Amino acid sequence: MTAQHTFGEEIEFPWISEPSFNCFGCSPHNPVGLKLRMRRLSNGDYAAETTFSECYASYPGIVHGGIVNVLVDEVMGDTLTLIHGMLAFSVTLRSRMLAPLMVGERYLTVARVSGRGNGVLHTEATITGPGDELHVMATGTYQPIRSKQARELMKLDDAAFSRVRHYFDHGAGET
Repeated sequence: MTAQHTFGEEIEFPWISEPSFNCFGCSPHNPVGLKLRMRRLSNGDYAAETTFSECYASYPGIVHGGIVNVLVDEVMGDTLTLIHGMLAFSVTLRSRMLAPLMVGERYLTVARVSGRGNGVLHTEATITGPGDELHVMATGTYQPIRSKQARELMKLDDAAFSRVRHYFDHGAGET
């Protein structure tokens, strides 16, 4: 935790107990995943603290850039779900790597919803490291998932779909 952020209680993702969800970013059941845990900050943004092991390195001691993008995508997407109660697909993800993330260091990823319109939602995120050094700035655009997409792409059976149907068909991204 940094001096400029005050964390609230850890947020338990409501979809965590759904057996058909094995998210690389947030599922505690994915053996190779990040197992992210989110907290709400005092300013209303959402955040996750992360320390990467060598399993996520590209060059010795340096976290792979693709994993860094997974981190910002996950925290931005989870933020949308926590605020709007919907699941969404990433449409665009832009990141600017200002400094590499190092294995064994603790990082704070903070995300917020920055806008909406034309059927999509916009987010932004930052990753800061030791001494509050800014390492990554990112933006993302997300498309809310519709029931038909969920059934077809996720191959949800009737039982699984009935347990998660409330995450789909939201109009939050529409103008």
